Amino acid sequence: MPAVFSACHRVLKEVRTRLPGFSPAKVLDFGAGTGSAFWALREVGPNSLEKVNLVEPSQSMQRAGQSLIQGQKNLTLIHSYATLQSMTKSINKSEREHDLVIASYVLGEIPSLKDRITVVRRLWDLTREVLILIELGTPQGSNIISQMRSHIFWMEKRKCRKSKAAIDETSKYLVVARKSGAYIVAPCSHDGACPLEKAGKYCHFVQRLERTSTQLAYKVLS
Repeated sequence: MPAVFSACHRVLKEVRTRLPGFSPAKVLDFGAGTGSAFWALREVGPNSLEKVNLVEPSQSMQRAGQSLIQGQKNLTLIHSYATLQSMTKSINKSEREHDLVIASYVLGEIPSLKDRITVVRRLWDLTREVLILIELGTPQGSNIISQMRSHIFWMEKRKCRKSKAAIDETSKYLVVARKSGAYIVAPCSHDGACPLEKAGKYCHFVQRLERTSTQLAYKVLS
């Protein structure tokens, strides 16, 4: 949990720096585990949270997460679900979008590219403003992020083309100016192709954290 919390905290802090006006009220954490992203968001702020939906299939993880929030005061309304399907079934269609959707260290556990794309498409459909994807800082993790980035852009460009074909001439300029319904907040400073791919490098960042003596002992034993 500390390592995941630290990485989520770093990313959320970066989002707040680059989008200072972004104040999410409704958040979805997919693959929530024990709730690391929720605690990171609570610390980074802003204090605009009204509702958090946690999706975590592991019952033991759910129980561990629930034990962490017991006795806490002034908590946001939190709902836990085992799957996205169970969440969407319990929520009205008009209320399914979230201001912020987070998926940390989840996509790398899905072996099939097709299944990863399916999951990301569903997460994107549930996103009103910001989608955060976090993976391991390895060549594989970087490749997964790059693939999902490309697919989201492809989906939005296709949607834009369909909208452009359907509207009348007087509205065409607005669609062309919009170009796409998605743009990158971080870590890229642009929406174009990643230059690291042709350079044989991969995108990642180093996040340091202070570990307790107990955590260090377990790390050595493992």
